[in-house]
Amino acid sequence: MDGAARFSQRDALATILVTAINIVAGFLIGVFQLNIPLSEALRTYTILTVGDGLVTMIPSLLVAVAGGMVETRASSESTLGLDLARQLFFRSRPLWIVSGVMLSLALIPGLPKTSFLLMAGLCLGLARLAAKLPASQAAEAVQPSKVTAQERLEALLHLDELALEVGGALVPQVDEKQGGQLLSRIRALRRHLALQLGFIVPSVHITDNLQLNPREYIVRLRGVEVARWEMAQDCLLAISSEASAQPLEGKETLEPAFQVAAKWIAPSQREPALAAGYTVVDQTSVLATHLAEVIKHHAHELLTRQETKRLLDSLSQGQPKLVEELVPKLMSLGEVQKVLQQLLREQVSIRDLTTILETLQDTVGTTKKTVLLVEAVRQALGQALVHPLLGEDGKLTVVQVDVTVEDQINQAFEAQGPASQSGGLEPPLLRRVVDSLRSFVGDQISASSPVLLCNSPARFHLRRLLEPFLPRLVVLSPAEIPAAVTIQSVGVLR
Repeated sequence: MDGAARFSQRDALATILVTAINIVAGFLIGVFQLNIPLSEALRTYTILTVGDGLVTMIPSLLVAVAGGMVETRASSESTLGLDLARQLFFRSRPLWIVSGVMLSLALIPGLPKTSFLLMAGLCLGLARLAAKLPASQAAEAVQPSKVTAQERLEALLHLDELALEVGGALVPQVDEKQGGQLLSRIRALRRHLALQLGFIVPSVHITDNLQLNPREYIVRLRGVEVARWEMAQDCLLAISSEASAQPLEGKETLEPAFQVAAKWIAPSQREPALAAGYTVVDQTSVLATHLAEVIKHHAHELLTRQETKRLLDSLSQGQPKLVEELVPKLMSLGEVQKVLQQLLREQVSIRDLTTILETLQDTVGTTKKTVLLVEAVRQALGQALVHPLLGEDGKLTVVQVDVTVEDQINQAFEAQGPASQSGGLEPPLLRRVVDSLRSFVGDQISASSPVLLCNSPARFHLRRLLEPFLPRLVVLSPAEIPAAVTIQSVGVLR
């Protein structure tokens, strides 16, 4: 196309130059050499020059038309003749335009009227035939299906990283044309999670599902359902963090993101609920908050190897030596991914990738066990881990784990390996640990709940054991707590 454009441009310039030379030279020859009168020489050689210029422009016109045809069909899989037939003879508008142009040329004095009138009549007849075609048939002829059977099968096998399926009554919350705000909330949510987690969360594919209840929705992770909830019609959700909240008329329910007690209330009760100390949120906010918590809970599964490679490539632009010395000389990409996934599994942000990689580089020379690498990274990130857990008085409230329990955990996992989960401890012992812990923190973990203090590497295994029962429980090791932080113990876990 570049060559064709350059040819047309230079040929047009040459034609203009030749036309000017023909007019001036012909006029001078006719007047001074052939002694033709001035007016007759001007008329004769001007007409001859214009005719010669039109003939000269024909190659440029053909090249331009050919270049346009090639460019417009670059993404087509059909032959050139089939594309021309579909685009020219199955659309009435281009044929009407061509018919009008031919008729206009026939009206110009000196041009052959019979030829142009015949072409105008032919194009007029084709335009009328194309206009009578059904719209569906014309659209199918103009825009044929480009999806082959193989591509359709591949599309069926594709799994979205994150998918949100909504019932029919929730579609207006998604459709921005109907005033829905869910799409804009999800865009803002992805930006917030990228800053909080340290990597870009995959986009959420939203579809409607007629098999669901009208106000029900499902969150899927790679095709597997991970969350489901149903809204109440024309209601707001009132949530109270106080155990003894004032009574409020409404339907009892559980808030989906944090499983706290809540009520569906009518919009007219919004002001009384706010006055009573409730937090009142609309249904779009409920769905967005639930989706955010689901993403954070499964963040370690969303961190793929490709995303890990993108993070390292982005860091290498500013600190190439750090990445070059670690990957792949000391650790493979998969080993780095496992460490980052374990951090995300415990809700630890991987945004400070520089500190993480520097710690791995310093530690991997002595051990390549994932458990010990994770513990070393957590200790390096201790300030960022502990600061959000401090109370208003600046103290860290903890429940200490008895040394006997730590020894039993270490012995069990050293014997069976870090791959085991609850099988590492005897069920009666695990049940006693959970019951004892619930006596300190209760069934729900809140911002005021104490954290569990356990030495490494038992901390890593204890966090995995308690994850099914108290997924939001924070388990720290003493090495992660900065020296300036005051620790307040409320008991010992035995």
